[in-house]
Amino acid sequence: MSAVLEELIRTIGERHAFRPRDYALTWDGGQFDPSRSTHELLITVADGRHVSTRIIYRVLLKRDPWKYVSDIGAAFEALNRRAQIRGA
Repeated sequence: MSAVLEELIRTIGERHAFRPRDYALTWDGGQFDPSRSTHELLITVADGRHVSTRIIYRVLLKRDPWKYVSDIGAAFEALNRRAQIRGA
């Protein structure tokens, strides 16, 4: 996967109080498949909670991962909100 996109994801995670060791990223069910037109990014935290978002490959080819900032931010926010609801 694009190093630029993964760095962007890590930066967004930090803004939502997640350190890189707090979660795992899984692309396309386990392995990034460049032939797919839409990719699924699954963000999973240590206790098993997870959120997924979809990313359109042609946007990545244009080197414009910034389009997904709000989607990725919403995913981290949902994980963070769930932790607060559970009292973690």
